[in-house]
Amino acid sequence: MRIKKLKKGFEKLTKEKARIIAHLIGDGCAFISKNDYNIKYDNSDRELINSFNNDIIKVYGLITTGGLKPSGKTGKLLPFTRLRSKLAYEDLISYSSYYSKDWKIKNKFMNSSKEIKKEFLKAFSDDEGSVCKEGKKGIIKLYSINLNGIKQIQEMISKFGISTKIYSGYGLKRNVYALIIRDLKLFNNKIGFNLKRKKKRLNEFIK
Repeated sequence: MRIKKLKKGFEKLTKEKARIIAHLIGDGCAFISKNDYNIKYDNSDRELINSFNNDIIKVYGLITTGGLKPSGKTGKLLPFTRLRSKLAYEDLISYSSYYSKDWKIKNKFMNSSKEIKKEFLKAFSDDEGSVCKEGKKGIIKLYSINLNGIKQIQEMISKFGISTKIYSGYGLKRNVYALIIRDLKLFNNKIGFNLKRKKKRLNEFIK
């Protein structure tokens, strides 16, 4: 297997890398198959796919490949992007594991600056967040089937002075946890979304 050289300075934990880590936890994965070291991200929003690709180039200096795959839920074809790189894989798993049921963010990332955490939370919210109507108001829900993982998200959000609560029983199998945020203005001011359609929906509720 040919080892692809990475861009100089890739070891630094930047905002771009924080977004990559968040997206792999949210709608992506990092795994080894035979002799391949895979970094893969699926999302129906081309905006997020393009952002992920740009962040990979910025951090590692490598070009991804992409295509379409059927959704496991609906069968609809969804865009995906993939990078095969042992060195990038080894760098990314030094910050977190990426299996849906038991991903865990490592201390190397949890001890990072608020600016890095903010960019991580924005990207995670782009993947796993929804702005929902509740009565006449709106609330934000961040979803995961991983209770310990969503507690780490809760811990990060608390550093911004935002109160949250975790509830269980969501999803078709009732095995999904939701982290609930009720102060939309505070979330918008301190963290917010990157994804345009979610930013728009959040602003509609705030107004």
